[in-house]
Amino acid sequence: MKKLLKIIGGIIGVLVIAIAVIYFFFPKILVDQTNSSYARAAGLEKKTIEINGYTVHFYESEGEDDKPDFVLIHGMGDDKSSFLQTAKFLSEDYHLILPDLAGHGENERKEGLDYSIDGQAAFLKSFLEELGVNQFNLVGNSMGGHTAAAFAIKYPNDLNNLILLDAAGINIDDHVVYGGFGKEIKNKEELDAVLSRVFYKVPDLPGPIADYMIETINNSKDFVDGSLIPAIKNGKYFNLKDDVQSIKVPTLVLQGRHDEVVKFNVAEYYRDHIPNAKLVVIENASHSPQLEVPEEVANDIKKFISNTK
Repeated sequence: MKKLLKIIGGIIGVLVIAIAVIYFFFPKILVDQTNSSYARAAGLEKKTIEINGYTVHFYESEGEDDKPDFVLIHGMGDDKSSFLQTAKFLSEDYHLILPDLAGHGENERKEGLDYSIDGQAAFLKSFLEELGVNQFNLVGNSMGGHTAAAFAIKYPNDLNNLILLDAAGINIDDHVVYGGFGKEIKNKEELDAVLSRVFYKVPDLPGPIADYMIETINNSKDFVDGSLIPAIKNGKYFNLKDDVQSIKVPTLVLQGRHDEVVKFNVAEYYRDHIPNAKLVVIENASHSPQLEVPEEVANDIKKFISNTK
C-alpha cells in the first residue's frame, strides 16, 4: 500500500512540475487549451479550407444540422477565438462559423492581399461560397463590424440579420479608430493601459500570460501599422457614412456603454441612418462585450432575431 501511495505521489509530483513548466515557460499552450475548452463547450470544431491557394482557418459547429447559419467575425489584430465564449450561448439555435479574417489569427500575412474593408468583405464572401453558405446571420466586432456593414452594402441579398457590435466604419468629429499599435509594449503596466481601452474592467492577467500577450501584440505591430491600417484607410468602404442607408436587412447595433475606441455617436449614426436598425446599449462593457459579457451579448442577439421573424 505504501509503495502504491509513493507511486501515486510521484505521479502527482511530476504532473505539478509539468503544469508549472507549462505555466511559466509555455503560456501559449494554456491559452490554446483555454480556447479549445471554449470551443468544445460551444460544440465547435477547428477546420481549414483552401481558397485560391490561401489557407483559411476557422471554427464551425460540429456535425450536420439544419439550423440557420450564423457567421461571427472578429476585430483588427484579433482572431476567430474572439467570439468563442458568446458562441456557447448561440450554439443551440444556430450553425456557427467563426473565421480568421485575411492576415489574422492563423491565416498567413501574405503580401499582395487586399486588406481593405472591401477586400475583407470580398474575402468573407469567397470563404462562405466555398462552404456553400449563402444566406446567413452576421455579427462583427470593431473592424469586424465595419467589415460586416460593408458586406451588407456589397452583398445585400446574402443576409438575414446584421449585428454590429461596437462597429467601426463611420468617421465623425475627426475621431481616429484606426490609430495603430504605436510603440511596442514593454511591461504589464503598459499592457494594462492598452487593455483598459478594450475592457470595462481590465482582467488581472498572470505574469506569464501577460508576457505572452505582450509578445503577440508586439509581433503584430509591423503588420497592423505598416500594412493593415494603410490598406483600410486608403481602400474602399473606409468611411460608410454615405453608404449605410442602403442596408435593408434588419440590423441590431450593440454598443458597450464605456467604449472609447468607437465613440457612442458612431453607434447612433448606424441606428439613425440604417433604415431598419435598433440600438441596444450594454452597460457594463467597453469595446469587446463578447469577451466581457458573452451571455448578455448572445441573449441580446437572440431576442433581436426572434423579433424579426
